[in-house]
Amino acid sequence: MPETPTINVVFVHGLFSSPKVWDSFTALLAEDPDLRELATAKCLRYDSPLFRLRPDRGIAEIDDVADRLRTFLRQELPGTDPVVLVTHSQGGLIAQRCLIRMLHAGEGRQLRRIAKIVMYACPNSGSEFFLSMRKRLPFWRHPQERQLRPYNRAVLEAQREMLKLVISAPEATDSQCPIPILALSGMADKIVPPHVSSGIFPLTEMVDGDHFSVVRPKSRDDSQYQVLRRTLLEIINGLKPERAEREKASAPTESSPETYRRVSVAPPFGRMDHPLVGRETLMASIRAGGGGSRVRILAGLGGSGKSRLALEIAHQAWQSGQRVWWISLPRISSCMREVANQLGVPEARIDRAWRGNGSPTDLVWEFLDAQPGRWLLVIDNADDPQILAPLNGVVADGTGWLRSPAGPNGAVIVTSRDRNQATWGNWSTVHVVPPLGLEDATAMLMNQAGKAGGTSEGARRLARELGGHPLALRTAADYLKSVNSTKVWLGSTPIKDFDSYCAAVKRRFEYAPGARSRADNEMDLESLEKVFHLSLELLVQRGFPQAGPLLKLFACLSIAPIPYGTLLNSEVLAESSLFSGMGPNQMLAVLEALADLGLIEPYLLDNFNDPQLSHVVSLHPVVHGIMRDDEDVRLRRDDYYGLNVSMLLAAVEEFDPDLPESWTRWDLIVPHCIEVARTALIGEPQLGDRRVLTRALELARLTSRFLIVTGLLGPAEDLVTPIVTRCQSFGFALDDRELLALRHELARMALERGDPQSAERDLRAIITARTQVLGEDHPDTLASGHKLAKAILEQGRWDEAEPLLRAILEAENHVRGPEHSDTMVVRHSLARAILAQGRPQEAEIMLRDILNVRHKHWTPTNPETLFARLSLSFSLLDQERVAEAEAELRDALALVPDRLEEPRVMQLRFSLIQVKLLQGHVQEAIEALGGLAKDQAKVLGSTHPQTEETFRLLERARDKLSGYRE
Repeated sequence: MPETPTINVVFVHGLFSSPKVWDSFTALLAEDPDLRELATAKCLRYDSPLFRLRPDRGIAEIDDVADRLRTFLRQELPGTDPVVLVTHSQGGLIAQRCLIRMLHAGEGRQLRRIAKIVMYACPNSGSEFFLSMRKRLPFWRHPQERQLRPYNRAVLEAQREMLKLVISAPEATDSQCPIPILALSGMADKIVPPHVSSGIFPLTEMVDGDHFSVVRPKSRDDSQYQVLRRTLLEIINGLKPERAEREKASAPTESSPETYRRVSVAPPFGRMDHPLVGRETLMASIRAGGGGSRVRILAGLGGSGKSRLALEIAHQAWQSGQRVWWISLPRISSCMREVANQLGVPEARIDRAWRGNGSPTDLVWEFLDAQPGRWLLVIDNADDPQILAPLNGVVADGTGWLRSPAGPNGAVIVTSRDRNQATWGNWSTVHVVPPLGLEDATAMLMNQAGKAGGTSEGARRLARELGGHPLALRTAADYLKSVNSTKVWLGSTPIKDFDSYCAAVKRRFEYAPGARSRADNEMDLESLEKVFHLSLELLVQRGFPQAGPLLKLFACLSIAPIPYGTLLNSEVLAESSLFSGMGPNQMLAVLEALADLGLIEPYLLDNFNDPQLSHVVSLHPVVHGIMRDDEDVRLRRDDYYGLNVSMLLAAVEEFDPDLPESWTRWDLIVPHCIEVARTALIGEPQLGDRRVLTRALELARLTSRFLIVTGLLGPAEDLVTPIVTRCQSFGFALDDRELLALRHELARMALERGDPQSAERDLRAIITARTQVLGEDHPDTLASGHKLAKAILEQGRWDEAEPLLRAILEAENHVRGPEHSDTMVVRHSLARAILAQGRPQEAEIMLRDILNVRHKHWTPTNPETLFARLSLSFSLLDQERVAEAEAELRDALALVPDRLEEPRVMQLRFSLIQVKLLQGHVQEAIEALGGLAKDQAKVLGSTHPQTEETFRLLERARDKLSGYRE
């Protein structure tokens, strides 16, 4: 080593810049008496113009510039003199990419001459720089600028590789090389703020200046230059022979190995600013140490309170006299070096291990296992467990930074989003950290927000809405505490207590994307959004780029359980740009990856025999609410809602909503059908693809049919009425065939709720429009004609209804055939019209013929079959054949013991009660009427004509029984 070592300082400029940006630095270095003979300044030159006007020349990609830097280091800096890379903005990404590409090429040992990297204002997680220009110039396609955008995948992947191969590297090999990196932030920099420029790097400093002046110092006294000057002098002094002898007695410097001791491994007990609530059982389970495991993994959804729980355990261990170390994963190499120092490892052994002449992991664990007293090691935020793994191995090998203590004195706690047991090995125990229970969540809100937040009941409602998610609860409490304690007038903010915050959350989580109000935007939910996006970024790094789109696709559905086996139809998915080319095995892997991080919760429904229906996933309410309002969903609503509409239609394609055998499937997916149809059609912003809108209208129609036939008229009207009312807002007219179909279903609802007058009025208008659009003999026109005849029939105008029904029946026989379902329904209505006019024998013959056909083609429990048997019992009663009528009714009801609240079944129950009264069984009839009235009020409503008729009959029966007793 020469007595007067020299050092190469290589400057790398940023986006839309040139080497001229370094003129201030190079001039000051040339004038500095302590450095001008020892430091040689060189600038990497590459093109980064705002525009390229010459069509014969392009603009290099960042990877190309990184390779240019690689060539520069080889060819223009010969010899072995150390190198310091000094970068600005994008230049930092170029330097990082150069290191990674060289390491991937097996050139890690060549990087040992790089003594340090000093990065000024590096956009380590992307930058919003020139965002307004991007929006105003949509034609602008700059390859370097694209990779500076926030959360660019290449940037994220580079960070992950830097963390693993450079920052946490224990030694220099072909594929890794530890290099100190100093990340500098400008105090006034709004383009790349400090939290972005600091990134994952353990060595950070703040200097004066904004994004541009940060690399333009005016004198040697400016902080921008002083940091670089100090760094160069420390490296040069460390290279002198006499410096090595004084190193042990001198204070540690940034570039020396002892720099790592600046990293604290003391538990951050200052974060315990609020009491831990609701984790007593989990803590007891962790302390119990069941199974002999000394390594406990606290795993759960981001923001679930894993670190706070670990801190509580660490505090209790510290109070009991144990030694406790707290390791932050991004700085694990420097933290573990400090642990080694505190364990009393000889300094020479530490230096040798960390310089590549030994294994730092083996060294630390050798001394940990030799500790005589009890100790606890906490590794926090191990969301990427692979960083804890040995080189070319996995965590479960147990030979990396994470190992099982050899003796009973030691214990390790790791916090991570990854709850897959296979990740951690069978020598670890995974404890899932769940959301807080309702009462605990309520207590947390009350404790942290104070009395100004409102009542306990208000807190309970908000806790339920937030699903007990600790970070969401704390965000809400901190917001309310701030609003109610500030002395600054905040104007007429509508969010001031638990109830108003809860209302805002409901709007944010339940309304369609883009439908938020000003009040909704006041909620500070950015921290929650970042937590979940970090989880998705981690999955991208693990090779699951489809995880984000799948989670957002699920979030566009209802909060109800999602039967993913039924919905994730591979053929439908392949047609979507969101998942093109994705096979079933890939989808299964993505589902498992989402479940490993707690973003979805798979489980099994007990009451479904079909595995496609019984296997479901659920989303936490906060995940569901935030992901469905994600920017990607807002920008690609046609893709997300179009795919959900297609999946739901495919799931019910062969399952007629009118048939009971289809209802098991419909029961499970109808909440999703309602949510998707409503949001796709009347949500904001409007969908632009008319094909998706048309299919969503068909989904709404099928869904309303299921709701009607099962007696759920309220939800059916809530779904269809606003779609019809607001059809023009999404580009349809009331007389379009799709809207006429929904208007037809609305008229059916009017009939079912006992309002035949409204149904008649609406159906006449529908028939006129359908005749013009579809033709007089079109099946849909005939269906509306039949409903019109039923409306007339229900009003007692039997002689008017009969000829209309005969005309429709004749047309149906010709159009659909005599045994088609719709034809049979019309024949039944005609039989009822005949019965109502006092011709029971004729009606009985027709009804028995109808039932013969129905028993041939449909199940005995089909609602229309049961309805026909009800009409047959009426014809028998009119002929005073009471015993036969009773037998018919009892036999029909015996077929459907589990469907007593369906409309048709309740009509059968009512008729059987009438038979009991005719037979004089008054007390038995009164008891049955009480139960029927209760069921009708619940399903149909207390004002429905059938419910009111039941109450009137109950009153008469009681009067009759009272008369008997007198």
